[in-house]
Amino acid sequence: MLIQTNPQPATEPHSAGDRLGSQPAATPQPDSRPTDGGREPLRVAFLTPWDQQCGNAEYAKRLAVGLRQFATVEPVELVNFSDADGEYPRRRRRQVCLSVARQANATGADLVHIQHEFCFFGRRIREANRNFRRLVRRLHKPVVITLHTWRPAMNRRRRKHWWQNLVEAVRFSLVKRQLAPALRRATALVVHSEETYQKLLATYPRLKRKTFVIPIPVEPIDHRAAVPPVRKRPGEKWVVLPGFVSRYKGHSHAIAALSLLPESCRLVIAGGVHPKDKSGPEYWMQLLAEADAAGLQNRVIFTGYLSDPQQQSAVLHQADCFLLPYDEVGQSGSAVLADALSHDRPVITSHAKSMFVYRGLPNTVFSSVAVDVTCPETLAGIIERSLGDDLPGIPLSRRQQQAVRDHFSLAQTKDRYQEAYAFALRGTIKR
Repeated sequence: MLIQTNPQPATEPHSAGDRLGSQPAATPQPDSRPTDGGREPLRVAFLTPWDQQCGNAEYAKRLAVGLRQFATVEPVELVNFSDADGEYPRRRRRQVCLSVARQANATGADLVHIQHEFCFFGRRIREANRNFRRLVRRLHKPVVITLHTWRPAMNRRRRKHWWQNLVEAVRFSLVKRQLAPALRRATALVVHSEETYQKLLATYPRLKRKTFVIPIPVEPIDHRAAVPPVRKRPGEKWVVLPGFVSRYKGHSHAIAALSLLPESCRLVIAGGVHPKDKSGPEYWMQLLAEADAAGLQNRVIFTGYLSDPQQQSAVLHQADCFLLPYDEVGQSGSAVLADALSHDRPVITSHAKSMFVYRGLPNTVFSSVAVDVTCPETLAGIIERSLGDDLPGIPLSRRQQQAVRDHFSLAQTKDRYQEAYAFALRGTIKR
């Protein structure tokens, strides 16, 4: 199975956020110059919440490190509208989006690259699509759009009764009318997984020619000089669940399984609450109550938000296995999964589609293990076997994780984006 690195029809499946609560491996200066050759660098305006605690921004910063060999990245700040405060009423949200378009045009960049999440353009999908369409129409340069999430509501859903299908047809036509102009205006589109690629083309088949599948890079961070904020004690076994502490991450499944594991096992929740998650503090308290009820106060470790990338990597490197019991939320890919695969440890995941992004090649199909995380007994059994290195296929899994790191490295990702940018610059702007 192959990764699509050019906008040709795919005949075989490709393989492909949410980032840890931290900053990226390195943050390039917006005016940093490429290190490759003496040619004039490509100037790319990155639209992302660059200076906020946001997985999307962290992905963009990590990507910018790889792109600097041939491009200069100039960040343009997006606003995350997902919080519930009244700072940005509807009219103000529209004005902010239009202001972003003006700022992007003012950079004089050769190309505009939008890191798309619905919450950057509105509180609800219809509003977000309208504001996104307005923003994209006002950009004067070729546009590349990376779709980090594709929600089920973006595709037409089949209903049981004829009248339900009629209502659904009206709803879907409104959604399509709002989003389609922005996607057509783009000169290139990027998704992180074959799953999202197929969903996108099911609704917009004409976009196939300009859509690229470029997975999130799997790139280890050098942590040798870092002092981890928490250390593993002798005899402990660490099951690490990284990332922002959000409801869809499935922490409750992990706590339920921990109660069935040996006393030496520790669940390390390596991350903090997302600052824009209005239900985050309540969910944090819920997890504490669950640990209290199960008598696991001494076996659950909360690191809180990890702001230093080397320290974050030093914490993750102490893991004996990684656990990602995510719910399905329409993510195109998972940067937390990418981080887990960079540490050469067993990785146990749920059946969420974003967990299968890197399993599409013959030599990477068993780089992680997917189980029913809702069954504590099943999950605990898999964890215990992986901690003892007697999980069938552990040596094979480690070889295949190395293949993941080789094929989806930052250098490989840079080459794929360079091709996507070249295609976009050759394209025609459609109003």
